[in-house]
Amino acid sequence: MQSILRWSLEHSGDNATGDRPPAERKDLDPAIIDLILGKPDAEQMKEDMAIAVDESKDEEERINALDHLEMLIEHIDNANDLEKLKLWEPLQSLVTKESSTLDIKTQGLWVIGTAVQNNPSAQDSFMSHNPLPTLLSFLDPSSPSAAIRAKAIYALSGLLKHNAPAVEALSGPEVDGWIRLRNALQDPSISVRRKTVFLLSSLLTPSTAVTSEAAPPDALRIAGNADASSSGSEAPNILSPDQRPAATNDPIFANSHSAHLHNPSRHNTAQLTLAAFRKYNIMDAVISGLTSPLPHGNDGENTEADADFEEKAIHLLYTYSVTCRGELSKTQKDKVKIWIQSDKEKTSESQLLEKWNLSKEEYTILDGKLL
Repeated sequence: MQSILRWSLEHSGDNATGDRPPAERKDLDPAIIDLILGKPDAEQMKEDMAIAVDESKDEEERINALDHLEMLIEHIDNANDLEKLKLWEPLQSLVTKESSTLDIKTQGLWVIGTAVQNNPSAQDSFMSHNPLPTLLSFLDPSSPSAAIRAKAIYALSGLLKHNAPAVEALSGPEVDGWIRLRNALQDPSISVRRKTVFLLSSLLTPSTAVTSEAAPPDALRIAGNADASSSGSEAPNILSPDQRPAATNDPIFANSHSAHLHNPSRHNTAQLTLAAFRKYNIMDAVISGLTSPLPHGNDGENTEADADFEEKAIHLLYTYSVTCRGELSKTQKDKVKIWIQSDKEKTSESQLLEKWNLSKEEYTILDGKLL
């Protein structure tokens, strides 16, 4: 502080006494500037990564560095700078190296998930490093850490949501993405199951209005569509998403969301997800999770159904059968009907609807799909 005060006095220009000539101007020490204004975010990001990858550092110090990096890349511009600063490679290396501890890997996955969330530019940058096999490998239920499996789902959610090219890559050779996600619905950790069913529901939810007259208008509430007024054969829908290019007269500026302007259908993952549900029998796993839930807890001590998973799975069932008009087999319908009837015998219908967060009309529509 004394050096700052001295510099201020020397450059104040106040020489009323005339006893001495004005002091020669000196540039302020960069360290003092950093002290006053703080280091630029890009510099902090590089320093955080340098600490995180330095295996000579204490593990807690490395984790704290990743935690600080995660805070910085919550800002979308900083997340995009991961590519410019060439930080994706060391970040992915952290979660793949055998020498990295489970806590280091978990924190690294957290950084990844935050960086790519709702950020097409970061999604594309990260996808160039072929991350899906790595992220999906963490979903192996034999992994000793439920926390790392949950963070892997978090990272996958950020990468896959509103990103049709990444969703399409789940079906690629040597990826087995849909099979791994299906198996995650039976994970020993209920937290992993909840996150997985929510991710699948998000991917299946159409991002444009379903325009068929056969689709009930109430489907829009759960689907979360923004424009219920679109109509006519020209309007995009789940089965024919908007693939029109951006208007050629309008410039497309390089920013985080320019990918959506170049390819408007990029954000619609519903069609790909619906096809995967059919091909990989994912609805069987969803219904099994509803009607015959596996015990959960550290030692499988919790045998009661989980209300949070149940609500999310019911909404997924609604989105699949009502919003997307997916077909259920007779066996699937019978399982769900028997399960619902069993629950009705334990409590009132109104209490069930409150637990599932369904309106009476939505329940009636869903019930009709089970006939």
